[in-house]
Amino acid sequence: MPLVSIIVPAFDAETFIAATLASAVAQTLHDIEIIVVDDVSRDRTSEIVAAAAARDSRIRLIRQQRNGGPSAARNTGIAAATGSWIALLDADDRYEPERLERMVACANRHGADLVSDNLLLVPEDRPDDTRAMIPDAILDSERPLTIAEFVRRNIADPAFPDTNYGFLKPLMRRAFLDLHAIRYDESVRFAEDFALYAQCLRAGARWWMTPEPLYRYLVRRNSLTQVQTVHDLNKLRGVQQVMLDEARIASDAGLVRLIRRHMRVVDRCYYYRAFTDDLKAHRFGPAARRVLEGPRVATLIAEETLRQVPIITAKALRGGYRSDG
Repeated sequence: MPLVSIIVPAFDAETFIAATLASAVAQTLHDIEIIVVDDVSRDRTSEIVAAAAARDSRIRLIRQQRNGGPSAARNTGIAAATGSWIALLDADDRYEPERLERMVACANRHGADLVSDNLLLVPEDRPDDTRAMIPDAILDSERPLTIAEFVRRNIADPAFPDTNYGFLKPLMRRAFLDLHAIRYDESVRFAEDFALYAQCLRAGARWWMTPEPLYRYLVRRNSLTQVQTVHDLNKLRGVQQVMLDEARIASDAGLVRLIRRHMRVVDRCYYYRAFTDDLKAHRFGPAARRVLEGPRVATLIAEETLRQVPIITAKALRGGYRSDG
C-alpha cells in the first residue's frame, strides 16, 4: 500500500496532463500512487495518461462512464485510493519535487489530519509573473488553521486580494475522512473544495499550514471557478447555513459574525445571478419580483451589479464579452 494517493480529476486536459503527471512522478517521496479520473474527456487525455501509465506502474487511469464534474471525479479517485494520505492535484497544475515529502513530514510533526502548503499562482498568459497566494504577513511559519480563520480568508480582503483558502490543496488523512464519512458533494461544481474543507474542520480536523509554496496553481482566464450557477450558489448557501447554526449552538459570536459576512458575499452573487439569468431568458416578471422581494435583496443585486461592471468591461476590451451561461 502506498503512503500517498494523488487524485487527479481530468476533463479535456490534453494540453496540460503530461506535465502534471511528470510533476507527480518526480516527487522525492516515491511511495505514491497517481490515480487519474478521466471525466469523459473529448480529447486525447485518456491516451496520454494511458501512455504515461505504461511507463510508470504507479499511474492508474480510471474512465468515468458519464461526466459528473470534479466532485464526482474526486470521489471516484478517493474510493479507488489505497494510500494513508489523499493528495489533490488538478489536471492543469503541478507539484514542486519535494512537496509531498515535506507535507508528510509536517503532518507527522504535528499529528495533523490535514496539511496545506502555500500556492504559487501562475497566470496562464504571464507564466513568469508567479507569486505566492498567501503573503508572509499572514503565514510566515508552520501553524494550525482554525475554522474561524478559514472562513475569514474566504472573504475578499483588499489588503490581500489574491488570498482565498478555498483554493488550497491540502494533504488529507484517509482515516479521518473515512471516520467522519466525509466526501465531496457530487451535486456541486462550484466551491466544492470549500464545502469539503469546512466539513473537515466542523468534524474537528487538526489542520496545519506551512508557508512553503510547493503547489503550482495555473490561473486560467476561463476557469470553471469563474462560473457560478444559481444551483451551485444555493448549495453553498446551504453549507453556510449549517455552519451558522452550529456556531450559534456553540455560542461562538466571533465565528457567527464571520459566517454572516461570508454569507452576504455569496447571497450577493446568488441574487445577482438569479436576476441576470431571468433577464437573459426574458423572464422579466420573475426578475422584477426579485428586485421587489425586499430592500436587502435589491441592495445585494445593486452591489453585485456595480462590482461586475469593470469585470464585464475588461472582458469586452480583451476582444469581446462571451457569456458563461
